[in-house]
Amino acid sequence: MLTGPDAIAQLAGGKVMPIYLEGRLIPVQNDISRELGLSANQVVRAVIEQRPEGLIILINGRPVDLPKQLLFRPGDVIWLKAFESPKGLALQVTPPPASAVTIPGGSTGQGLSPMVASLFAQPASFGGLLSLFSSTGGLASLTSYAQASGGLGPLSLFLQSSPSMARLTGEQVKASMLRSGLFTEARLLAGQSVKSDVKVALREIALRLAQAPRGTADSLRQAAESAVRELESSQADSLQASTNREFLLNFMLPFRDAEPVYVSIHRPPRSQEDQEPPITVNLHTVSETLGEVWMKTVVRQKSLLEITMWAVQADTASRAEKARAELSAELESAGLSMTSLAVFHGRRPEEPSQSRVVEHGAVFDQSA
Repeated sequence: MLTGPDAIAQLAGGKVMPIYLEGRLIPVQNDISRELGLSANQVVRAVIEQRPEGLIILINGRPVDLPKQLLFRPGDVIWLKAFESPKGLALQVTPPPASAVTIPGGSTGQGLSPMVASLFAQPASFGGLLSLFSSTGGLASLTSYAQASGGLGPLSLFLQSSPSMARLTGEQVKASMLRSGLFTEARLLAGQSVKSDVKVALREIALRLAQAPRGTADSLRQAAESAVRELESSQADSLQASTNREFLLNFMLPFRDAEPVYVSIHRPPRSQEDQEPPITVNLHTVSETLGEVWMKTVVRQKSLLEITMWAVQADTASRAEKARAELSAELESAGLSMTSLAVFHGRRPEEPSQSRVVEHGAVFDQSA
């Protein structure tokens, strides 16, 4: 292990994080390197995350295996430099650039702990949270835990308060958004109850399971801790967007009779040319009956809707196309007008993330 000034990164609070450079380079799969746009001599910021299968490196929401010879802790922020190797692109741990972490307000992260800095280093990804509350994922374990713990804790209250998709109302969506973990600290500061808040529930799970004997409970505890980090990364996204005069909310909408839905609401900054920019609402879910479905709705002038839908299952796309007239009538009864509806059979194409701007240092080119 190298411990000289060129091999360590000075972190907030006077802590020194050792950099382990021995051993082979960290290989990167071609599809991941293409998605990240990596090239030789670029430096990327990454976060060490605990998953049920072990520690991984998370780069812009994409997991990369962590070699055993690299010893880090969950939440550590590291910097990786890309190299061309005989087997393709690879990464190696490197000291951070001088700009390090930039946070809202334009300052660097010198006063931030590694855990807080990591929230601003990565865009929010709700894969772990959605899996945890999926009927085919961790929901059975969560329900069993809630019943075993007396059924009166925050988790039970959160599960009980989940709305029905078949009878969903606007007020229920608003209530679920308030319980989504985005506003936990703000509600506490305002003296409001957070007993049915998902972040409070997950923190309670992690705390109680940390005190339990090691065993099968470990995976549930790790999943809960990972989901909390996803929620807090989403909070960081919203804060980052607000400093750019944007509006951004990413949250999970749970249901008692359907799979959870990932919801993203984004409005770009107002300008002199456009005082009322369109609001984009993205939905994503996976269910046994519908398969994987994405829906993008662009709201213009508060009532004009442009809807685009992608469905992996052909019958789901066909049913959506046949329901065009019914959907238009439902929207008109609510005072909304559907100006267009496009339905595609297939996966949604990748789009640039709205949650984190590149100028804040996700990738650096150090070839010079």
